[in-house]
This record gives sequence, structure tokens and C-alpha cells, in this order.
Amino acid sequence: MKLVMYGEPYQERPGLIIEDLFILDLERAELEAPHSIEEILAFDLLEQVSDLQDMVEPEQALIPLGSVRLGPPLSGVGKIVAVGLNYHDHAREMRLPLPDHPLLFSKASSSIAGPFDDLLLPPPAWSTQIDYEVELGVVIGHACHRVSVEDAPAYIAGYTIVNDITARDIQQEEGHWFRAKSYDGFCPVGPYLVTADEIDDPQSLALSLRVNDELRQFSNTGQMILSVAELISFISHSLTLQPGDLIATGTPAGIGGARTPPVYLQPGDAVELEIEKLGTHQYTVRQEE
Repeated sequence: MKLVMYGEPYQERPGLIIEDLFILDLERAELEAPHSIEEILAFDLLEQVSDLQDMVEPEQALIPLGSVRLGPPLSGVGKIVAVGLNYHDHAREMRLPLPDHPLLFSKASSSIAGPFDDLLLPPPAWSTQIDYEVELGVVIGHACHRVSVEDAPAYIAGYTIVNDITARDIQQEEGHWFRAKSYDGFCPVGPYLVTADEIDDPQSLALSLRVNDELRQFSNTGQMILSVAELISFISHSLTLQPGDLIATGTPAGIGGARTPPVYLQPGDAVELEIEKLGTHQYTVRQEE
């Protein structure tokens, strides 16, 4: 099933997609009044939500999917754990050796944005090298501590699309990545949380990113150096993952900073990301005043 948060910024409500056409408001459904997808996960309500798909009555007020804003499916109460250099094709384009272990970093939860919200570039005096990265996002469904690779899939609630936006000049100047990847709006997520039962194999999904209809990134999650299960196991041996935590699993080849010459996002650019079975999200780049 597909879960969304919909409504105006900071007023989003959880919803269930019905027949890919409508949204069922889950705050009005007969549940324990969840106010977010994180609460649905924390209170272990996914099964109850799934049952609603077969219980929708004609008189229930369904909301046309295209009539409302979709916010990020996660509100940012959990951690964002991201992985650098986790695709073979990306390592080749960067001319870097494969890492001996996952390169982990974090993004501020305040960087989360909706899948169709405009991206506001920082003032040019702060940064002029804003780059894109399409990534498979993995959302944790149960508290996860020191799990094996074999057991890791049982802790996955679902998957989503993540755009790990980065200020390359800041990243290179400062040597650490947190600020360069944590500006407001630098983590668009969505449009849906697609539950794990809908994805047979997270290591066989096509993913792509276009800028102004030009294909910049096109690859497959089978190019990952470490699989989703291996990443979850590795991370969980260092820190406990909680329901609603988001893992951004790395980006494939085609980033703007690796092109010759480098090509970064500019005001007016239209960016579209797609991952097989997870939908599409797109935004327009604007310049902050």
C-alpha cells in the first residue's frame, strides 16, 4: 500500500492511497487517531491501515489525489542516516576506490521537504554549487539494534524516493558534510511511503533523475556496493534505529559535480526523480531572495 501525508506545510494529515486515484484520511478512520506515518509505525498500525483498503464505503469522503498538496511522508521526528559512495558506477565516475565499510553521514531533519515543493537555493554569497542525488530511501518500521543481514528486511516499513541535495563548494571547503547537506529543503522525500510488501526485491529497482528533461542519472539499485539489508545491519550495530528513521542508501553515477565541466542546479530548473514502483517526484528550483 501507499501512505502519504497531505495538506499545507506543517498541517499535513496521514492518508492511504485508494486505487491510485484517491486519498482516505487516516485521522478520520477508525484507528487510534494517528497524526503522522511515524505514529502509525510506532503504534504498529500498518496491518490495521492495510485492512482499510477493503473496507472503504462509497459514502466515505475520499479526496482526489491530484487536488491536494502532498507533503513529505515523514515529518522529520526520526533520524536521517545517509550513505556515501555506495554505487559501483558512482565510484567509477568519481575515480575512487570502493570503501572498506559504509561511509555514513547525517542530514538535519529540518532539511526534509515535500516531493513537489520548490527548492530554494541559498544566496549565491553562501553557495553556488548545488547538486542533486537520486536515492532509494528505506524507512524503518521497528526498533532495530544489532540485527543480522538475514533478519534486517523484517525491520523495513517501506521505501520512498530521496533527493540528497548538496552544496558541493561547502562540502569541499569544510571537509565534513553535515552543513552542506542540511540546508532547509535539501532532502525532498516522497511522494509516498510504499510498504515493504509491495517491493519484492529492493536490489532490482530502476532509478533516474532528469533536469529540464535531460536524463542525468539512470541506474539500478543492483549497482549498490552494499545492499539495503547489509546497510541496516551495519548501522544497527552502531546505533539503534527507530520507527520512522530514514536511510538514504546512496546515489548512482551522473551527479552534476562529476560532469566535465561540472553542472549545478540553476534557478528555473525543473528536476524530476523516479524510482520503479515508488512513483515520481518533481520540483522547480528557485533563488532565495
